[in-house]
Amino acid sequence: MSKVRTFQIILATLSILGWALAVYALLVFGEARPDREVGAYLSRGATFRIFWDPYRTQLLQYLIWACGGISLISLAFNYYVAHHSKLGYWFNIPLLLLTSLVAGLYVHFVI
Repeated sequence: MSKVRTFQIILATLSILGWALAVYALLVFGEARPDREVGAYLSRGATFRIFWDPYRTQLLQYLIWACGGISLISLAFNYYVAHHSKLGYWFNIPLLLLTSLVAGLYVHFVI
């Protein structure tokens, strides 16, 4: 197997792992966030969870920072590979890093 092919496999594995964690974080976010208070439900006497679940919120924060860490490692590896072979830059790696960074800061400081 060639060197470039090995680099592609490593980058693809890191990218898939990072995005899989991001999707799992979205599933946890659905459980961690408070319920929406909709007028039609309020008129029927429905109860709502108004506060964030602390355990799920902490798990969400760990997942988001893990996605950011994986994408940072992947970005550094992509930078190295792009300068030492014919393989170019991958767009999804900085996108995942930016998304993870913004989401992590939001969960940490806003919530």
